[in-house]
Amino acid sequence: NREVIGSISFHGVPDENGMMEIGLGIEEAFRGHGYAKEALLGMWRWVCTQPGVSMLRYTVSPTNIASVKIIQGFGFTHIGQQIDEEDGPEDIYEMSVEDFKKKFAGE
Repeated sequence: NREVIGSISFHGVPDENGMMEIGLGIEEAFRGHGYAKEALLGMWRWVCTQPGVSMLRYTVSPTNIASVKIIQGFGFTHIGQQIDEEDGPEDIYEMSVEDFKKKFAGE
């Protein structure tokens, strides 16, 4: 019905190391239906085909259990924590484009 249920975007162009960070938000009424996973897969599959991209990054509040479960389900590695000026503490998860392609090429 063309209703907007959330948003997803990259945080800019790849950095000097080829890292791309993604942001995601799903409206509360639509959570728990697989939309976040599907959106992430689509965006990551596309960006993995772009020149200069070698690393995928996802940051999330450690208290956002649903998002933490999603990123862990993808098999991303927890590499540390950062303090976001707006959101406070965020856990940092990363996966190389090479590993992503190996894991999700056939899915």
